[in-house]
Amino acid sequence: MKVNLLSKKILGTFLATLICCSTALAAEPAEGVQILKYDRPANMSYLPDNFRTAQSIYKSADKNVPSREGLDKLRLSGSSFFAKKEFKEMMKYLPKEDVVILDLRNESHGYINDNAVSWYSRYKTINKGLNAAQIDKREHELLNNALNNKNIDIAIQNKDKSVKAFINEKVDSVMTEKEFVESQGVKYHRIPVVDYSAPTAQNADDFLAFYKSLPKNAWIHAHCEAGVGRTTIFLSMIDMLNNADKLSYDEIMSRQVLLGGEDVRKSSSSDPYKKANYPKRAAFTKHFYDYVKANPDLKMSYSAWAQQQGYQD
Repeated sequence: MKVNLLSKKILGTFLATLICCSTALAAEPAEGVQILKYDRPANMSYLPDNFRTAQSIYKSADKNVPSREGLDKLRLSGSSFFAKKEFKEMMKYLPKEDVVILDLRNESHGYINDNAVSWYSRYKTINKGLNAAQIDKREHELLNNALNNKNIDIAIQNKDKSVKAFINEKVDSVMTEKEFVESQGVKYHRIPVVDYSAPTAQNADDFLAFYKSLPKNAWIHAHCEAGVGRTTIFLSMIDMLNNADKLSYDEIMSRQVLLGGEDVRKSSSSDPYKKANYPKRAAFTKHFYDYVKANPDLKMSYSAWAQQQGYQD
């Protein structure tokens, strides 16, 4: 949609007033509203945020340092989403020919020019209930609309999710993440998980089907938006699949935190939505550990096992 100059001035005045003079109206957009925002600007050329591998040294540790047993053998890494230059930098540190990018984002995202962008909605739930193919279709539509408009306003967000400013970008090219990753000769797979929430039983089943299909030399690189919550959950799940027979649940979760992840066992928030969902996220990781212990051959699906236990999404 084209906005005339007067409208842009009015919008800019409104945003400046909102940002400078109000904290009560900040945070999440209205239900059903999407804001196109920068995730990682094009000029970012370092490693993505929160990049770590299974071989990374522990960030810090108290007296009870968890074992590294089985950890250094894992072909596994994680990070935030990445601008195009960041991805190319990251591939210098990974065995590119073996890498499979595991995209955990449920929210629509991709590339406008070389910028990594996404469409932010209230708690990132606008795609909730859609599968990977449906989200991919929506992403293509959003990106093609941006290309057809030729120019588009992209938001810079504050930490509280309010809009700091809009930058008008001339749109020369667009790509989905899948298109970009595969253009670099790297494999890609998506398990769309809603942020701040536990993976669903279907997410777990889809992940296990993906995991069992991989060749032995595959290197999984998982990412969400920040490389924190969802990424930590799935790195922990992979660690469990390989080491639950040797290590306790807390040992596996603790070492994933020390590699640079979030301790989802202890996550808390004053925000009502997150406060309600964080305990479910923690419970899922313990359920998945128990599932792996009870089903080392993985013949029973996670969803069937969870149903037997009386667990619900």
